[in-house]
Amino acid sequence: MKLSRSLYVYWPVLLFLNTAVVAWFYDPGLMDSMVPFSWDPSRVVASLTSPVFLTFFGLSVAGIVYVRRVWRGKTGFSDTDKMATLWFLLNATWFHTGCDIMSGLFQVMPNLTESYIALNDVHELPMHHPDRVYYDTIYWFEVFVEAPLALVVTWLYLRQAAVRPVIEAFLNGLYIAGTVAYYMPNIILGHSPHILMSNLDRLIASIWVVVSVLLTVRAARQIAAR
Repeated sequence: MKLSRSLYVYWPVLLFLNTAVVAWFYDPGLMDSMVPFSWDPSRVVASLTSPVFLTFFGLSVAGIVYVRRVWRGKTGFSDTDKMATLWFLLNATWFHTGCDIMSGLFQVMPNLTESYIALNDVHELPMHHPDRVYYDTIYWFEVFVEAPLALVVTWLYLRQAAVRPVIEAFLNGLYIAGTVAYYMPNIILGHSPHILMSNLDRLIASIWVVVSVLLTVRAARQIAAR
């Protein structure tokens, strides 16, 4: 596989690894600095000895290995099918769960929890506090709706199920709405707890809007072609 094709298929994996590793460099003690990063091996140790980190990181890696095995055993998977499979898989095993739910909602993920506080200072408040319950509602929606649906869409991709474009388009709509609902309040209010971290987070979050739109257009064309 050429490098460009590999990057196209595996960029969700690169994004997963990036979010897992970059948190090791965030230093809460440098929150007042423009670039709040430093190297401290204790942050790496904290992750690698955390059952929470190991569980969701391990599930993500195991899922990647599994879908690659399915690809080898079946024909008919396009590069976009493969990319989308990894995208929805890693949403279920890492971005919804290891990141948002464990780091934002329950705040038990080492390093990423501190990063979430830097990204949005509402996380300094206890769960379900009146001033953060809006965000917690979005997190609980990920727990009960988006993460399970992401697993369902992953399974539908691996089965090459005919109904997949319909369910996928529905989930993509939820992603667009959820991303906008999560980020727009602070954008409208002009509130950025840390100018670099907050805006970098918003830039990365835009991926969920762009990818969801593109995959929904693709799904609509597949439905119309039948």
